[in-house]
Amino acid sequence: MADGVVSPATAVKTPLRIGAGLLVCAAAFGTAARPADAETKILTVGPSGIFQYRTIGAAVAAADADSNPNSYYDIQVAPGTYVNDFSVVTRPMTVEVDPRRAGSPVLLEATVSLPNQKGIILTFASLTVDGLTFMGAMIDNSLGGNGAGIRDQNTAAGATLIVRNSVFTKNQEGILTGDDTGETIAVTNSKFENNGNPDPRYFQHALYVNHAGRLTVVDSLFCGQLIGHDIKSRALVTSIENNQIYDGEGYAAVGCRAGSSSFAIDIAEGGSAVISGNRIVQGPATQNNKIVAYGEEGLPFGNNGLSLSNNVFINSAPNATGIYDPKCVPVHLTNNTFQGVATPVNPSGCAVYK
Repeated sequence: MADGVVSPATAVKTPLRIGAGLLVCAAAFGTAARPADAETKILTVGPSGIFQYRTIGAAVAAADADSNPNSYYDIQVAPGTYVNDFSVVTRPMTVEVDPRRAGSPVLLEATVSLPNQKGIILTFASLTVDGLTFMGAMIDNSLGGNGAGIRDQNTAAGATLIVRNSVFTKNQEGILTGDDTGETIAVTNSKFENNGNPDPRYFQHALYVNHAGRLTVVDSLFCGQLIGHDIKSRALVTSIENNQIYDGEGYAAVGCRAGSSSFAIDIAEGGSAVISGNRIVQGPATQNNKIVAYGEEGLPFGNNGLSLSNNVFINSAPNATGIYDPKCVPVHLTNNTFQGVATPVNPSGCAVYK
């Protein structure tokens, strides 16, 4: 199948005038969140001439090339399959399913190695994504083997990555972010299914947030991950609430394999973490009998704390540990259920029950 919806056709004419190149424009208006007084301009993407653009990449490039700092772009995509339609975002924008067709599938499918060696969408600016499915992101193992649905390399103060109602499936990595200690990342009502790199030398994750100000994951599903973790966070503040997470256990109802993931949740460098209202299922295919890990790579932050409430841990793997807390930061536990979990907290003396 050709690139784009139907063919790699160039965009049809649009009333917008295109400014200078990508890097010049990015420098002109910055890459943080949407300005409060910005004017929203809508670009449409779809398979016929009634739409301004045939590909998402062409619409993103047009938005990037506008040098007006008071413009904010909302790229609205008609349902359909967009094959090898790659985008580089250099100014704040939204990419979403056409709101009039919300709930209909928009599939961004990669069938070739990512040409930018990063992601189906590679962003250097604040980005909101709503209602998209990312499939097949991959790069050669010699390049890291970590092709992502969304790769975020923003470094701006006040940056945001907001992902809603989206699906990440059969990618090496679902979402991968870089180092921006002030960035806010929020994932809501999304699914991460059957991702990962099958080569055991390449340890990829469904959702991997490097140093950030805050990560929030709400009402989402994680299952079928190979080798890496379902959620890995190095954010200063991490909140994981009301999700379903399957770690080495299949979920046939949605087509998820058992996978071979390690931790269900890894809060690798501590910080302030709240884990609440989740259903976490660990099965025998897991590569690690520890379900949640906190601070096992150190505690670089001045403020550390871990609170778990109203979670259900269900385990069928041998000798399972619910929460692994090697630095013994007090683990505050309220109304959690541990089924088949041999050791709820290790070391046990680090648990504070309320």
